[in-house]
Amino acid sequence: MKKEMALLFSFSVLVCLSVMPAHAQSKGSGKNQGPSVNSNHVAGSSHDQGKTNWDTKLNTRMQSDPALAKRVQDLLPKGTTLATAENGFKNEGQFIAALHVSQNLDIPFDQLKAKMTGSNPESLGKSIHDLKPSLSEDQVDNEAKKAEQQAKKTEKG
Repeated sequence: MKKEMALLFSFSVLVCLSVMPAHAQSKGSGKNQGPSVNSNHVAGSSHDQGKTNWDTKLNTRMQSDPALAKRVQDLLPKGTTLATAENGFKNEGQFIAALHVSQNLDIPFDQLKAKMTGSNPESLGKSIHDLKPSLSEDQVDNEAKKAEQQAKKTEKG
């Protein structure tokens, strides 16, 4: 009986631990989330309209605020246009945080973007961990938070 209870307890703990990281990210653990795109996504849906709204606002802001345009342009990889770089991100903050992470950790932006906006989008933290596996979980969390703070500063000026 004790062995069965111990086995049941061990299995329960294993199930809880395997679900916990996903649950923590879904509740906003301070990391940017990848976009919520599913395979049933239809062009012209509200997701596309939301994307259009944020990137249109960013482009408008950049045209009317040369200082913002310079700050963002300085973060872009050489030879990359704003339109190409921002495509696929969920929002302006996620996009600019990814630019900062790319610079801070010397991660190629195209690789980070692919992790965050690809067919199985990942959070900023998960993407950092995948591309810099030598970093501890605490270091990854700190880098993601740092980039989010930098993104807010970049947006505000």
